[in-house]
Amino acid sequence: MGTRRDTRPRHRTAEAGAPGFRSERLELLIAEELNSILDGEITDPRLEGTRITMVEMSRDGSRARSWFALLPDSELEHREIAAAFERAAGFFRQRLCEALLLKRIPELTFRHDPSAV
Repeated sequence: MGTRRDTRPRHRTAEAGAPGFRSERLELLIAEELNSILDGEITDPRLEGTRITMVEMSRDGSRARSWFALLPDSELEHREIAAAFERAAGFFRQRLCEALLLKRIPELTFRHDPSAV
């Protein structure tokens, strides 16, 4: 009897098997959730009108750097807004923990995105 040859591909598709694909999805999900929190739950007036433009996860997933954009007519400096974000980081983390089903929520840091207008 002849042997049956396996016709399935031996490698994953580029999209599904690409390194960091889960991380990229998680970055988008965290950015979306942070913007949702900014829209509905933050009461600090310094953070009004700010948007998270991008999130970058560390390789091990323990840290997430979030980039934020200011309103064009904002009177506050980005340093003041970054300080407000850092002060609210624990609150953001708590809300992410409630919204996302992850074993570990990353530590959050915030940076001004100078390329966003």
